[in-house]
Amino acid sequence: MADQVRLGIIGCGGFARNVHVPNILLNNKLCVVAACDLNLQHAEAVQAQTGARYATTEPGRIFADDQVDAVLIATRHDSHAVLSVQAAEAGKHILCEKPMGLNMAECRRVAEAVQRAGVVYTVGYNRGLSPLVVKAKELMAGSLAKKMIYHRIQAPFPESHWTHVPEIGGGRFVGEGCHIFDLFCELVGAPPTSVYAAGGTFLDPERVKIPDSAIVTLTFADGSVATTLIASDGCAEFPKEATEIYWDGKAVYISDFREMSYHGVIADGEGRIALKATDKGHRREIDLFADAILRGTPSPNGLENALRAALISFLVGDSLATGQAMAINAADYRIA
Repeated sequence: MADQVRLGIIGCGGFARNVHVPNILLNNKLCVVAACDLNLQHAEAVQAQTGARYATTEPGRIFADDQVDAVLIATRHDSHAVLSVQAAEAGKHILCEKPMGLNMAECRRVAEAVQRAGVVYTVGYNRGLSPLVVKAKELMAGSLAKKMIYHRIQAPFPESHWTHVPEIGGGRFVGEGCHIFDLFCELVGAPPTSVYAAGGTFLDPERVKIPDSAIVTLTFADGSVATTLIASDGCAEFPKEATEIYWDGKAVYISDFREMSYHGVIADGEGRIALKATDKGHRREIDLFADAILRGTPSPNGLENALRAALISFLVGDSLATGQAMAINAADYRIA
């Protein structure tokens, strides 16, 4: 068995360079051997960061390279599905940033290609892998009580941001809301049954032609309910994210994946955790992805989780368009 995953990075923008690459360099289970970006200078920057063998503007060169075991796809959203299919067909394991695809047809093509190839697949829903979320799940373990959850995700997303272009970014709910929908499913544990969204375009409607902000509520088979406020016209001076969880007379509060307090869970009534820095789970995601390849352990956020949050994100758009709650059919995301 190999002791290291040889990784090709496709998409070498700021997120890959500033988030993924530092975590990869801290993990001896992976090494970067190739870097690819449409902007060759970005690929060369990752090559310099990692000591990769080469930089290229052609993803096909990485797919054809038998010295590459897996790829990290961190390109713009509209290329995720096609690159994932090509990677699977080339026999490469895949860690793809969210979203899985821009519609369910794209997502299903990815799932089918991954299943045919038998490769490891992970989508970048990292929030559920955050150390503080993992701790919250430990505190709730064994309880059959229904949960009420609230999550805030607010930030200034200017009208010019490509996320708001439907055919490129898919919009805020597909492009980033999927993180939170996955987080809710991870915290509750029961299957989601419906989603209802109220909101619209809160930025300049002359420039943003799709809904960008909403309050979204999910119900679950065990009676739990979770609501997120997703705001694009946000405040940079205010913390971006917060999570509140209530169950069985107990409470957990997580601020920006850095600080956590919990109440009613332990004998003295209260506990607190403060990390040195915000940790949204990217480091653990990389480590578990490597383990899935090297040791055959379950892939973090594999196909079923990827499809589940993607489906919810698309149903949010349907709910906003119709003003109705949308049923979530488990058969639409389950993998045989």
